[in-house]
Amino acid sequence: MKPNRPKKKKTLKIAIDGPAGAGKSTVAREVSNRLHLKYLDTGAMYRAITLKFIREKVDLSDIKTVEEVLERTSIQLGDNQEVFLDNEEVTFEIRLPHVNENVSPVSCLTSVRSRLVQLQQVIARESDGIIMEGRDIASRVMPDADFKFYLDASIEERAKRRSKEQLEKGIILNEEAVAAEINNRDSIDSKRDDSPLTIVEDAILIDTTEMTFEEVVNKIVEKVTKSAR
Repeated sequence: MKPNRPKKKKTLKIAIDGPAGAGKSTVAREVSNRLHLKYLDTGAMYRAITLKFIREKVDLSDIKTVEEVLERTSIQLGDNQEVFLDNEEVTFEIRLPHVNENVSPVSCLTSVRSRLVQLQQVIARESDGIIMEGRDIASRVMPDADFKFYLDASIEERAKRRSKEQLEKGIILNEEAVAAEINNRDSIDSKRDDSPLTIVEDAILIDTTEMTFEEVVNKIVEKVTKSAR
């Protein structure tokens, strides 16, 4: 007679996708706190490699150089969401305008996406539970996620939020210019050949335009906890 073995507890995986400025990062971070899950901001990883390319003046059309730089680049995320590029903390710098303006073209590169998606999938597999946010989490990184959410908002609202976020860091931006930048990023992210921004069929769509931060968080937490009962 074989001894009864305790069943391995199923890990909870939550994917949150959406365009720039939809509130993914702040919402995902708070949901992770309430549900006691590891949180991974994949956008920070793309921003970090973008900063590396900017610093080294990498020509994005030079695939050989892109791959060479990727090979010798280290990106790590701290327990408190610190971002380390080659062991240097760049948490603040990756959110500056010059990185914002270049992250979408870098993210379109197949070699970049392949490298970072592979790393993200390893993190997901090794986690007891995780909430991951980005643009291709449900479609590519974690297609097996237990819950898939897609957060959206009007461009005007997203520009307002992004401008406020930067102002809190002492950076003054013109909202119209921010809206134009977001619109451009939406276009690039949605039309890229490799893992475009998309809404998967089984995703729960949440339009956050008229919602408060607390309302969005509560909606996600309620959906997850109800289904877990």
